[in-house]
Amino acid sequence: MIKNCNTIIYYWPKDKSEAKFQLMNIISYFSIKTEIFIVGNNSSGVRSAPAILKKWIKLDKVDNAKHSILISGFIQNKIVFMLENFFKIHTWKNLIIKSLPGVFGHKKIDPGSKLLASTFSNQITGKVLDIGCGTGFLSASLLYSSPNAILTLVDNNIFALKCSYSTLDSNKLKGEIICSDLYSNIFKKFDLIISNPPLHYDLKMNFNIIEKIIRCSIKYLKSKGELRFVTNSCFNYDGLLKKIFKKYCVLKKTNRYKVYQAFL
Repeated sequence: MIKNCNTIIYYWPKDKSEAKFQLMNIISYFSIKTEIFIVGNNSSGVRSAPAILKKWIKLDKVDNAKHSILISGFIQNKIVFMLENFFKIHTWKNLIIKSLPGVFGHKKIDPGSKLLASTFSNQITGKVLDIGCGTGFLSASLLYSSPNAILTLVDNNIFALKCSYSTLDSNKLKGEIICSDLYSNIFKKFDLIISNPPLHYDLKMNFNIIEKIIRCSIKYLKSKGELRFVTNSCFNYDGLLKKIFKKYCVLKKTNRYKVYQAFL
């Protein structure tokens, strides 16, 4: 894909560790003297790019406007990229959770995900869909409680899929892992859909994803199928759930998070 390219243009994300991870991966495929342009919002930490990448690139400011900055430079030293060096390992109960920068739950296992996982029991059977699987924590937790469940894990982030694969493999668990933008690559129905939906896109709040998961779930659930997801306690989805499902409830709640359970 990049063999005829001689310039890199990179938009700096909100997380520095993700930026370093992605840039080292990208730069490792290019030759010395390749030109790179990096642009980003000042609030994302893009100004730290020259210090982070100084071993390989000398970056200088080109321009700045509207709270953003553009910097550029040339690759001066070759990078050997090793994916395994970037994995962070968490443990929960007897499970090993492997995470990469930029994947949800990288720095620590999300407390909302832990709350959702605490509702899993050995009574869960049949086919289960994990939407936005991230590190694979929810699927690994469910399989730990219900080893006979049949898991399908989906995410649209290739590094999240790699994490999920590594998490399942590290715990000797099995599941089908699919690259899919929510339901876009799903063509079968499930007994249960689980999710800890993201509430942010880049640096801004975004409720479209969780609402789409709820609205479209009816097409991918079997008769009497269940949707179970976690969200912040301050957000209310009762009205939307009431329109789509026969019954629903808040299965578990803390001062920060709550788990919704809804049945067709």
